[in-house]
Amino acid sequence: MKIKKELNEILILINENYFLKAHDRTEDLWRIYKNDKKSRNESFILKAFVNAFAFFELIKMQRYEHADNIWKLFKKYEPLIDELNSINKIEYKKIQELIYKKREKEDNDNTRF
Repeated sequence: MKIKKELNEILILINENYFLKAHDRTEDLWRIYKNDKKSRNESFILKAFVNAFAFFELIKMQRYEHADNIWKLFKKYEPLIDELNSINKIEYKKIQELIYKKREKEDNDNTRF
């Protein structure tokens, strides 16, 4: 399935720090992908993103231990971005890059890390 438009909308949300909205939109896509045999493996990339966006929301709420656990889930599925052949790979890579930019900003802004 090609979801370029939806992924570009998610990129805009992340860029503007609307992580909860990005989480919800990505979760909707994940639900569709996980129930289709053809896209089941790719659904784990979306699951990784859902977890990354939850991480940022948990940081906002200062729930650091939970955020760390969620980040580990993102890291678990993140390698699939490079491993799977997908027509959405370019958008996935852009989202991945932006997640790390936002994480770096959090690291610099938050002495807890």
